[in-house]
Amino acid sequence: MPFLMIKTNLPLEKTVCNALMNYASKVVAETVEKPEAYVMVNVVENQHLIFGAKVTPCVYMEMKSVGLPQSKIPELSATLTKMIEDKLHVPSNRIYIEFSSVPGNMWGFNGSTF
Repeated sequence: MPFLMIKTNLPLEKTVCNALMNYASKVVAETVEKPEAYVMVNVVENQHLIFGAKVTPCVYMEMKSVGLPQSKIPELSATLTKMIEDKLHVPSNRIYIEFSSVPGNMWGFNGSTF
């Protein structure tokens, strides 16, 4: 049930995008200790984003999960930031991450909820 959306103003080649999604899926699963089979990652490239009055490369991420533990958020923030720095070469001061913990009854899957 973890969902990570990555939005960037960078254009990404399909191979780069696929590699980022695969890596992010593993990182999220390991960090929040959920099966990777339930992890969904969405990469949205070439967005009209401005950050700090500059249109230089930047990234906005949303990380949502049922019961996202508060104790995991600092580790997840550091890990996701490093991932973007390494894979997209966007500096950490150009990355925002929004974390949301969603109650199981508000997350649908397979015709039901968690």
